[in-house]
Amino acid sequence: MSPPDPVRIEHGTARRFGLAAGELIRIATPDGAQGGDFSFTGFDQAVTRNAIGWELYGRPWLVFSADPGSRLYDGDGEPVLEVVAAEGDGRNDIMYPGCWSGVYDDGRPGCRDLISAALGIERRELTGMLSFFVNHSVDDDSYRGLAEVSLSPGDHIELKALRASDCAVSACPDTGIPGWSAGPLEVTVTAAGDAA
Repeated sequence: MSPPDPVRIEHGTARRFGLAAGELIRIATPDGAQGGDFSFTGFDQAVTRNAIGWELYGRPWLVFSADPGSRLYDGDGEPVLEVVAAEGDGRNDIMYPGCWSGVYDDGRPGCRDLISAALGIERRELTGMLSFFVNHSVDDDSYRGLAEVSLSPGDHIELKALRASDCAVSACPDTGIPGWSAGPLEVTVTAAGDAA
């Protein structure tokens, strides 16, 4: 059986996807231009950072990104999705909460606005965000999570649903992230039995 056609998400828009347990969601940049954000109902970034730290180091250690093998948690400390692949330059940042209309001079919707609308929840209910295709640097003064990235066509992230969940993907509307330019994303959801 051939995989389903990808869903195209244009720059500055978002789309909701309902996932069944075991399904895979693959998010790709077809032209190597666009990055974005991913979230699901109940995603808790802080719990996720701490849980990954425990898994990696056996103690409370906050991490900055979710690499392949990392799981994303809800507020109850239950794993909901697992990162199974991340191809290309950049990491999957789990520090930033995503931007919103109030931070842009022109008032355009940010990823928090786009994803909360796609999920059908109030923006204040969006408790976590994973930003994909970004790099970071850390020094004594600060964490800089939107450092230069060099993307190539076909770079992608893939996550597996560990249980049924509603998630959303945005093609970030920000035009100032080094290495990104306006373009589409392509999202493919593969049924558990159809995974190749």
